[in-house]
Amino acid sequence: MPLLNSQFLSNWYTLSFDGVGICIAESFTQAKVQEASNKSAIQGDIGTHIMDIGGKYYTSSVSAPVLIGYTDAQVLDVFDLIKHYTIYQSNTIPNNFFNNEDGNAYLLKSATIDISSDAVKATANFEGDNRIDIATYVTNAPDNLYARTARFYDTKFTLGLIGTTPETFSFNILSGNININFDIDKVYILNSTQAPRFAIRGYSATGSIKLAITPEQYANILDNPTIITGSEQTPGFLNATASGAQLIIAPFDAPRYLVLGTYAVITKIEFNMQQNSIITANVEFAAFFNKDSFLVTNI
Repeated sequence: MPLLNSQFLSNWYTLSFDGVGICIAESFTQAKVQEASNKSAIQGDIGTHIMDIGGKYYTSSVSAPVLIGYTDAQVLDVFDLIKHYTIYQSNTIPNNFFNNEDGNAYLLKSATIDISSDAVKATANFEGDNRIDIATYVTNAPDNLYARTARFYDTKFTLGLIGTTPETFSFNILSGNININFDIDKVYILNSTQAPRFAIRGYSATGSIKLAITPEQYANILDNPTIITGSEQTPGFLNATASGAQLIIAPFDAPRYLVLGTYAVITKIEFNMQQNSIITANVEFAAFFNKDSFLVTNI
């Protein structure tokens, strides 16, 4: 009876990202997109005589639970991958550090992080004119890598001034969903190749987080306008001090951060006290940054 090794069947895979390193993934999908349509403008029969051939690009998606405890500096999980590309693309006009010499690139189009009692799972979606290298996923795999998947108790959510010690307010997360989106245009240039150039036009992050919270903490969020300055506006002024939001992954004595935006607004906060239940607050937020923000230098 033949045996299949991990080249054909595996629970985890390693993917090579140019300039970033090796990412451990639980699932990976990729599609090559070739835009084409018929031009039915020739008189005489119903056949298609002219084809309009458009752009060519790749879409990719990589997903896996967030990992805790791995120490190999050459290895990333999807959470770290999202952090790398968020920082990289925050400059609006990225340098060529992650690009091949011929200008090929792939960019983070969107990302999601789902937090539940079962797992903390991250998904990153890419778009670019070259493929993510998967041919050497087995040969590049590290030996003897030990880690565990993160749970909700490995996460915290920070509101307020980012990069301060201690953080203004860090809350324990019970569950939540975070969505990151980059507004990316595909631009075609005359006398160029069939592959487009990619233009980063904007960024936004939204989410809904269920926090374990005390009544005093809840009151401080409502009564202290310096925590999230964008949520409380003074007549005649723009409260725009850089107070944002970030997700923190344990260990908390040396945490990993994903800054979601250096300017954040609480769009809704709902406080809930029930008999024999943990006191909670459901926080919905929207966060933003631009290339002049201190997102890159505060991590």
